Amino acid sequence: MSWVYVEREEFVRRCEKIKVSEQVREAIRLWAPTVSNKYETSRSKLVFRSSKNRYEAWAAGLPNPESNKGKSGGFRVIYFLDLTECTINLDFIEERKELGFRNEGRQKKDRYNDYIRVLKDYLKQRDS
Repeated sequence: MSWVYVEREEFVRRCEKIKVSEQVREAIRLWAPTVSNKYETSRSKLVFRSSKNRYEAWAAGLPNPESNKGKSGGFRVIYFLDLTECTINLDFIEERKELGFRNEGRQKKDRYNDYIRVLKDYLKQRDS
């Protein structure tokens, strides 16, 4: 299945804030339509599925082609799929190193988890 690519306002703002290059944005544009919602991988995790199976929210680790550090030097992208409209809606991007590892960066992790909770609530509301 090929998805219609949508960059949501928050995603665009985050890209500008963390200075995501046009090369990286183009790589994301090419990657997004190929996303599969059939299974989770080590780089892509399902974080929410609406009760009516219309929306799915996913977190994906994407490498930064400019850093040559693999996923540790890449980005965390949050997107949701509208399974009725066949759209992939990119909603959030952050450099992986800014999310903290294990016990470090607790406040950053909490902000990230709060963002996920808000997105879940938004999708639940749209699904009703």
